[in-house]
Amino acid sequence: MRVTLYAIAVLALAMLCAPETLRIALASAASSLFETAPFVFAGFLFARLFRRRCALLEYLSCGCGRGPSARSLPAAAATWILFGPFVAAARFVAAMLVAAMVRRRSSPHADGSESISNPLGELGAILPCALIAGGALQLLDAIEPARLSAPANALLGAILGFVASPCALGAVALGGALRVHAPVAAATFLCIAGIADLRALRGTRDAAQSDDAFAYAMLALALAIVAWRHGGALVHPAFAGALGCCGGLALVCACVYRRSRFTPSRAAPALMLAGAMLGAPPPQYHATETTLSDLFAGERLTFTGVLAREGAASSIVRYAITCCRADAAPIAVRLDRAPPYLNGTWLRVEGRITGDAGDLRLIAEHAERVATPPDPFLYR
Repeated sequence: MRVTLYAIAVLALAMLCAPETLRIALASAASSLFETAPFVFAGFLFARLFRRRCALLEYLSCGCGRGPSARSLPAAAATWILFGPFVAAARFVAAMLVAAMVRRRSSPHADGSESISNPLGELGAILPCALIAGGALQLLDAIEPARLSAPANALLGAILGFVASPCALGAVALGGALRVHAPVAAATFLCIAGIADLRALRGTRDAAQSDDAFAYAMLALALAIVAWRHGGALVHPAFAGALGCCGGLALVCACVYRRSRFTPSRAAPALMLAGAMLGAPPPQYHATETTLSDLFAGERLTFTGVLAREGAASSIVRYAITCCRADAAPIAVRLDRAPPYLNGTWLRVEGRITGDAGDLRLIAEHAERVATPPDPFLYR
């Protein structure tokens, strides 16, 4: 039944959205699952070794586990760097309090310990949030927050924080990108994302009896493809080695559970395999103000990106990924004048930064057309 509902939802989206928009949304959803896979398999292995769930992964990973992702210590460190110690401490404490409430609400097991769910069950539990996040991020691309009122920005940030719940590091990166255009939306987003979002409040669920040999085989193939492509523009290349190992483990599980059948478990691996095989087109960008940080007037700059025009404004843009494409944020350089190329052309531009601190632009002394790179993203 769950697979049927997912299929109906995807068909409805396909009727309402342009094919390219739908493809980008599905790629973003798949990337969230790929990013989660190493931590899901690590937790599964620790649970099998020690016969209980390894709670340390909730604090040492990038926040891909179940529950409030803002408990991630690496994410707290990133929040400290971008937003200061007060915001970092407040988000970490709030996430801890929400985690305690979620545990109290969950029904205890007879032995007093948490059940050990399998990788397919974990990925299936994350799938709805990943799909919603992929759609929500495309909706955000179509909205210009800077043109909205403060209450509308607050509402937008709250909704985005609740439904678009990438890993904790991704939430921090997305909050930082929002702060450039809409500080109010960024503030409300940080108050909810990773603390009281849809994924954090879903609670725990027993994923027993969800092993499926075909699902494990699809998962192994999807992980192997993305690992071979060094992330495949879906996740940071640093994940490639871990995804390769996870693919091997998934293949072992396919052999161990070769007689098992549980069709609902195939939804998440099918989406991941589709994302790995169809590829990941870069998000669309609407030219606004400069978003490349730490620039100063007089600085020399060489930048490669795609030309984006909107009215009289033009920018050279490239997206940067922190963990996966669900947290991709634009790095844009505003140009002083539009170069003689079509919108969407990849260019390498050299020049000098000019203007005041609030309105920096690049005086393009040399602009040349370049081939579209195999991987359109930057990684940080």
